Amino acid sequence: MTRSLIYSLLFSGILMYSQNTNAQMDKDLVSHAMEGNLSTLDGYVPSMTVTQDGQTAYFSKATYQKPLTGVFSKKELIHEIYRAENINGEWKNVTKMEVCPKYASAKHPTISDDGRRLFFASNMRGSYGKYDIYVAEIKSDGSLGVSKNLGPKVNTKEDELYPNLYNGTLLFFASEGRDGYGGLDLYATQVVLNTLTPSVNLGDHINSDRDDYAIQLSPEKGLGFVVSNRGQNHTISQYTVAYGHSKKEDNRYVVERDANIQTAMNTTQEYTSTSFEDK
Repeated sequence: MTRSLIYSLLFSGILMYSQNTNAQMDKDLVSHAMEGNLSTLDGYVPSMTVTQDGQTAYFSKATYQKPLTGVFSKKELIHEIYRAENINGEWKNVTKMEVCPKYASAKHPTISDDGRRLFFASNMRGSYGKYDIYVAEIKSDGSLGVSKNLGPKVNTKEDELYPNLYNGTLLFFASEGRDGYGGLDLYATQVVLNTLTPSVNLGDHINSDRDDYAIQLSPEKGLGFVVSNRGQNHTISQYTVAYGHSKKEDNRYVVERDANIQTAMNTTQEYTSTSFEDK
């Protein structure tokens, strides 16, 4: 009887410790992803993407892992995508998503407005270059369908990173594989009815001769917010881009409207929730 009681208490203690440890791990994993930040591992890290109902979030985290082959090989930096659930105002049930083969990386997730598609960057085998933009269907049970490459209308032999959806169909991303203005440039494509429009460079009003990572738009204010390392000593920060003028004030770049981005923004068609297939 005494032994049974001891075992019961011991098991309960282990269970409580495991739950507390897992809860702390969840908090640690989510805390770094709440807002965009700078990382010694990956430079600019975008904030986690959250569904419109605020109940589910996706984010990526990098860790060093031993490669598949080579006993004495150094650990490699691997990026993985996680899913978290909002339960009573706290992010819990953090789960690693299987979006690419083991030892490949996946990062920079962004979710579609209807919550049925997850776009991300990955260097998995079969990519056109280094990192490509992929999309996977989000099933009703929260699992993901097969990851599909967005194809040559988006991806090149170099890096395509930081996908971000605007207004349901307009996909912004950063690329260094095309003739641009220097480093990573920002591009846009319309994702409509399982097809893509040709990618459009957002122009020298948006892009610089440094790395331009991401853009958020506020059309009602006529503003865009660009994350770039165009600052002194390549400092990464957010720059405000306004439309309608041609002067420069401090950290605000005030520019004329750009035909390329206006064309991309004004292309509106029905958006479907099926998995992507390039045609």
